[in-house]
Amino acid sequence: MLDITQQKGTATELRCILDFTNLGYRCLKPVDESSKYDVVVDMGAGKFIRIQCKTSSWVTDTKEPNVAFAIPTSCITTNTKSTTRHKYSKDDIDYFYTWFEGQGYLVSIEEATGVSFRWRYEYPSSGQKQGIHIANDYKIEEVLKTI
Repeated sequence: MLDITQQKGTATELRCILDFTNLGYRCLKPVDESSKYDVVVDMGAGKFIRIQCKTSSWVTDTKEPNVAFAIPTSCITTNTKSTTRHKYSKDDIDYFYTWFEGQGYLVSIEEATGVSFRWRYEYPSSGQKQGIHIANDYKIEEVLKTI
C-alpha cells in the first residue's frame, strides 16, 4: 500500500498526464525510477520536454493565509547512512509541473533556481512586484503558448 506522500505524488503525475493529454499532447512515462523526470511530453516536430512533477502546498509564512503556494525544487534521498539533497539541473529536466486548487502549472528549470518555487494569486499589499510570481502566468495553457 502507498503511503500518503506516494499517493499525492502519483496523483500529481496523473494530473500532469491528464492535462497534457487533454491539450492534445502525447505523454511518455519512464519504465524505471532512475530518471530525474516523471513524464516526457511529445511536443511534435521532434521536440520533447522532460517534466518533474511536484506536489504543492500552501505557503504559511505570508501575512494573509492562502495567498501563495509552493513546490520543492530539489529532492531528498534518505537511507540508513545519510540524507542527500539533489538539486535538479537543465541536464535533468526542462520543467516542473504541479496541480493546485484545480489548476495545472508549469515553471521552467531556468526560472526555478532556489530550493523551492512559489506562486501568488495576486501581488502583496506591500506593492512588491520584484521576485513575485503570479499564478495565472504559469498556468499550463499559458506556458505552453511560449514553448
